[in-house]
Amino acid sequence: MYVGELLKGLDRVSTGVQGLDKLIGGGFLEGRVYLVTGPPGSGKTTFGVQFLVEGARNEEKGLFVSLFEPQDVLIKDMLRYNFGILEHFQSGKIAFYDLGEILLNAGRELTWDELFTLLVELIKREDAKRVVIDSFSLFESFVSNPSGKKKALGLFIRLLRSIGATTLLLSEMLSSEKYTDEYYLADGVIVLHHFMRNYQMVRALQILKMRGVPHDSNLKRMRFTTDGIVVYPEAPI
Repeated sequence: MYVGELLKGLDRVSTGVQGLDKLIGGGFLEGRVYLVTGPPGSGKTTFGVQFLVEGARNEEKGLFVSLFEPQDVLIKDMLRYNFGILEHFQSGKIAFYDLGEILLNAGRELTWDELFTLLVELIKREDAKRVVIDSFSLFESFVSNPSGKKKALGLFIRLLRSIGATTLLLSEMLSSEKYTDEYYLADGVIVLHHFMRNYQMVRALQILKMRGVPHDSNLKRMRFTTDGIVVYPEAPI
């Protein structure tokens, strides 16, 4: 492999989340796969849409793959932000694929290999540079052999890297002490937190893992604004 090809693999892709790029060396590595996890209501879907909107603003085709939410519900939920989300969908800069409906109507459970092959074909067909899969943790409900996940996921991630699609896997955090295969195989793991302190909701972001980038794994203050999620370098208060 030539030096130029190695250096190209270090190109950065902005997360679109204000304040986060500075904490991870300028953004995500292009063509890598990242896990964004957290409890319900922590902001995972907003994070994913924000990532796609940033790409749309820079003429990078985005693809949102949904397993539980139809497109009209997603758009209505995101209208609260200044994303211009409807315009991006109408212009085709962000494509939507209701994989949940397809799987429910398939008439049978798929293998992990079949599921991941379907996803890769879809990403290639859309020529997507940014991909969000929401929610990755629901896949096990649709496969015939959940135990065969690790090998198939590893091959899936290798294929995603080969086609250059920077991908976010959004996943429910089942337990802070239980790590699933995607934690180990993804190039980075970002955890969104919310908890009560002095009768007030506190929100925070944690960079649990980020390959090739020195990073601080302590909690960072996070809040929702009309422009989406904003992350601050200090601890939550």
